[in-house]
Amino acid sequence: MLRANKKILIGIIIVCLILFLSSICVAGMSVQEVISNMQKTYEKQMKGINDYTIVQKGTGGMAALAGETTTYYKKAEIKGEVIYKTRTESEVTGMAMVSIYDGNYNWTKNPMTGEIEKKISEYNPGQMWKNIDLTKSQYLGEEEIDGEKTYVLEIDNALQVMGNQQAMSPQGGQSEGSAEAWGKLWISSKTWMPVRMFMEMKAKPEGGAKEMAMNTKVTTDFKDYRQVGTMLHPYQLIMNMAMEIDTSGLSEEEKKEQEQAIQMMQSMMSGMGSFSIDTVDIKVNTGLSGDLFDGSKLE
Repeated sequence: MLRANKKILIGIIIVCLILFLSSICVAGMSVQEVISNMQKTYEKQMKGINDYTIVQKGTGGMAALAGETTTYYKKAEIKGEVIYKTRTESEVTGMAMVSIYDGNYNWTKNPMTGEIEKKISEYNPGQMWKNIDLTKSQYLGEEEIDGEKTYVLEIDNALQVMGNQQAMSPQGGQSEGSAEAWGKLWISSKTWMPVRMFMEMKAKPEGGAKEMAMNTKVTTDFKDYRQVGTMLHPYQLIMNMAMEIDTSGLSEEEKKEQEQAIQMMQSMMSGMGSFSIDTVDIKVNTGLSGDLFDGSKLE
């Protein structure tokens, strides 16, 4: 009897180990599968699109600081890889801002000084799935959003993966410095397009006090997908942003010294966190000039 019970116990342990190991393999394969399907869907949609232009306008919250944003995309082959060069023109608090991704570099014009800055690009701003690092990603399972089944991925390199979407916001551009970020992506099981995106970022304010950090949480819902030629495009992005100042690293004396600056930042942040970004217009295959994407011609 004892021998039989022992055999049963050993059998249960073996089955549990098999199930555990299988779940790890499935989770790893699921990340790859989701990314692979995103890639196939994207390439199918974009096969006949040589260039396109998107005009967007934000309303409410922080979007009140910005005017329209126009982003130009042009297909190109760089080092044997097909990518889309991008040029983004926007206006924030009355200042014109221009940035270019040419497949190798990011070019920006400083709106204050007029200087042209050139940096090696660490990510592809137009193709989200290309920026997802399998070693920094985890499959979390399925979740239903508005009646639609989605696959949820946890992303550790969130700034690289989601940088282009965040650049659409009135904050403008990619975060730099000592910023740390992680996030989640909810991908539709039907269309393999993003349904929701979450990013939590911790960064020290530029020129800020030692050990004082700004924590930012941004949730973006991709709404109103429409067919534009062969391409699916979300005509509305609903963004909810929560920001808080972390002073846990400051001494009581330092907190008192920075009290006025902290109050000023908290006042600026209040009521600015919820807004939407709506697509005003999309044009496809208009024959955009290559000069638009030449960073050396920024003036």
